[in-house]
Amino acid sequence: MTGSFLYSTVQCGTLENNHHEPVNKSAMTSRNFTLHLIFAIALILGQSLNAQSMHHFANARLILGNGDVIEQGSLLIRNETIIDIGPSLDIPTDAVFYDLGGQTIIPALVNTHAHLGWEAYGDWGSQYFTDENLIDHLYRHAYYGVGTIISTGSDEFEIANRVKLEQLRGNIKGARYHLSPGLGSPGGGPNMRFTNDPNFWGVNPVTDPEQAANTVRRLASEGYGIAKIWIDSRDELRGAQIKVVPEIYRSVLQTATDYDMRIIAHATTLADHKSLVNAGNRRFIHMPYDMAVDDEYLDIVRKNNVYIVPTLGMITKQEPYYIPAFKDPYFYDQVPQSVIDSLNSNYTPPAKLSVEAETLSVTHANNLYKLKDHIILGTDAGAVGDFFGYADHVELSLFVRMGMTPMEAIIASTSRSAQAFGLTNVGMLQAGKAADFVILNANPLDDINNTRQISDVYIRGERVDRESWRNIWTQED
Repeated sequence: MTGSFLYSTVQCGTLENNHHEPVNKSAMTSRNFTLHLIFAIALILGQSLNAQSMHHFANARLILGNGDVIEQGSLLIRNETIIDIGPSLDIPTDAVFYDLGGQTIIPALVNTHAHLGWEAYGDWGSQYFTDENLIDHLYRHAYYGVGTIISTGSDEFEIANRVKLEQLRGNIKGARYHLSPGLGSPGGGPNMRFTNDPNFWGVNPVTDPEQAANTVRRLASEGYGIAKIWIDSRDELRGAQIKVVPEIYRSVLQTATDYDMRIIAHATTLADHKSLVNAGNRRFIHMPYDMAVDDEYLDIVRKNNVYIVPTLGMITKQEPYYIPAFKDPYFYDQVPQSVIDSLNSNYTPPAKLSVEAETLSVTHANNLYKLKDHIILGTDAGAVGDFFGYADHVELSLFVRMGMTPMEAIIASTSRSAQAFGLTNVGMLQAGKAADFVILNANPLDDINNTRQISDVYIRGERVDRESWRNIWTQED
């Protein structure tokens, strides 16, 4: 299911009582793209809201992303930007009016951890990392209300940078795409699915402090503002069979500070977390899974304003409450029946948890709750059998299941995720920020699963044509 979607027309249009008329837009111009891709992208690009007009979304509950709520207010946008927001606005007489009749608006979600390009919805591997598939994954995120996605350490960078450039030029839409090169032990880094792929391009190897510093300088000179480093004992069993040691990651972190590069570290043990924070790391993929967090750790997390992606969807697949995607109708929007049937036939239900596993599950929930003011959104989708966009809403529900309030979950998934990486134009409903927002038919503060009740998604001030994408993705080849 990686090819057919680009051959159907998917467009954006103007809104009239929540119904939109599609209008074709411009074609690609980059010489780096094949004629095949140029033709395909020309079909899917749509027309934004009238660029010369204000657009007034009225009579909505506005959840701003920072903990504030306007129970009945208005959102005013022009082009890609929020112009004003509040309970009572001075509205230009020529503004296009949308009466939302009590619906709820939240900021588009900001996902800080996924692995784009490899998932083929029925298959998986490096052979699927193509322009076409990568673009598809950006639209899948946008469909589910994810406005920004950071792909962490497994992208093929010639393809990824080509797609990123065309998105910056305005020729590709979907979720805003941020690249995060990976650093790690030679032959190590991502999980075995990646490293066992014979055509995997690998991570940037760091074997000593000098090489580590030079690698960071090179990545900074190439324009990267985010990078990922793996600190994991599993690397002792593959590749160079060495785990990245503290003197190496200290060099990475110190050099990154000089270049305003934001490092996010993959680490899963309490000891590694403590060592990394003390070395200057402020962002983690995964929380400590091996034991309960202690006061010493909580203290340094608070003092250093650390951000943590817990990836709960990855660690709860054996829980009795786990619902596999093929059993969840909310997943059905993005795949044909054949994929659902395949997932069903290949599924092995989890065994009953052992006493030790049950104890560890409680530890994970307690850790999440104690760290709740430092949690940000990330799914690991594309790496561990989770699916783009859909997994974000699963993660939100797990935040709440493990003790966060719906408001805390929304803050974690919007403004705090953006702040963690210096993404100053997204993550909040605020004048001057990007017009990336989701219109919901129900209030997620009443039930976090109401984030699934999506009426419309707007990215860069443009409506995502969810119905057309749904029709494309659910078609059989």
